[in-house]
Formats: sequence, structure tokens, C-alpha cells
Amino acid sequence: MQEQVVRNGDPLGVSNLRAMTNGHKRSGKKVFLAARRKFSEGSGAQDEKAGFALLKQAASLGCVDAHEWLGYVYDYGYGTRPNRALAFKHYMIAAKAGNANAAYHVGAFFQEGISVPKNYRSAIRWFRRAAKQGDFTALHALGRAYRYGTGVRKNLKKGFQLELQAAKKGEREAQFAVGICYSRGEGVSTNLRQAFRWFVLAAKRGDRDAAHNVAYFYETGRGIRQDKKKAEFWYARAKPGT
Repeated sequence: MQEQVVRNGDPLGVSNLRAMTNGHKRSGKKVFLAARRKFSEGSGAQDEKAGFALLKQAASLGCVDAHEWLGYVYDYGYGTRPNRALAFKHYMIAAKAGNANAAYHVGAFFQEGISVPKNYRSAIRWFRRAAKQGDFTALHALGRAYRYGTGVRKNLKKGFQLELQAAKKGEREAQFAVGICYSRGEGVSTNLRQAFRWFVLAAKRGDRDAAHNVAYFYETGRGIRQDKKKAEFWYARAKPGT
């Protein structure tokens, strides 16, 4: 049997393989950044198509972020036709590689039954994974699941606590949900002042339902001094297109 040749303590050229792999990853990152510029700084459909082509190239070079973005563009049809099955495929690749936002989207696909059979338990598993990796939207999704008993045993207190964590991190829908919880006494003692506070935070960030609730609180004097003019202002903000 022929003896294995070892050069510089590196059997089979392992260091060379690692160097090539790292080189591909660096190249993939550069191509991904170029793709991102096409989407963020571009001016129309042609730039989106060019960005899409660059994303595919970056993904082929092993760039995890490119797979997440491919999931998004296939999901919503930027630079290509929408294809939810391919969106799920790329989200899953990125999620398994540790991308938190992709993990959240995988959970959302399982929760809604988009291109895969609806599976609430699988959704919860991916939401938890995403939340542990720092995705605040996933925290909100988990909080909502516990509040309504979707995929987990209903637990209003835990649901509120998760929603509050996400709200403090700036998740707008969680801020509205925290307002609802304080208003109804759901998982926490009723506190109309706190409810109003969280509705205002969400409303200022464009949540029309929250804006409607702020208006209602001003109109009725719930949790805040009654103010008809402010009520009118927030009712106007709650209308579609404003």
C-alpha cells in the first residue's frame, strides 16, 4: 500500500481545503453585499433582478445571509416571481445554519401552513430557536402562542411576559399586545395607564389598531384625562392610508 504523503504536518492538504472554503465564504459575502446594495440603492425592477442573480451566486458560494434574503425575495416576489416553496427551502437552509430571522420565518411557514403542512408544534420549536438567537419577532410569536394556546398549553401569564420582553425590545405588534393585556387584565393585573402607554408607543410607530385605542382612551377618559381634540387626531391616524 502506498504511504500517505504528509507535508508540513498537513495530511491530504487539509489546510488548503480550509483556505479554499474560507476564500469561498469571503467571496460569497462580497457578492451578497453587492446584491444588498442593488435592493437598497436600486431604482427599479432591473436592479431587483440583478440583485436576485447576485443573491443566487452568493448562496452558491456558501453565504448564509444570501439564503435568508433569497427566502425573502421568493416569499414576496422581489426580482423574481413569488415561490413560497423555494422561499421555505432557502429560509430552512439559513435557519439550520444559525440565522435567527430565517428560523422565525420557518416557524411562521409551519404556523400558517405555507408550502408545508400546518404544524403548530414545529412552529413553536423554530420560534423558540429564533428567540434564543435574539429575534424579537419570534418572542412576540411565542407570546401570542401562549396567550391563545396555539401549539402549547395556554398560559396567559407566560404569554404576557414574553410579549413584554419583545415590546421592550421595540417589537411594535408586541407593544400593542402588551397594551391589550394591561387593558383586559390578561396575564397581568389590569392597568389602564400602562395600557395607554403601550398603545401610544405602538401607535407612534404606525400601528392603526393601537392608534384607534389611543383615540378611544382619550375620548372616554380611560387611563388618561379626557381630550376630544386628541381623540380626533388619533382616530384620523387610525384610518387606512394615513
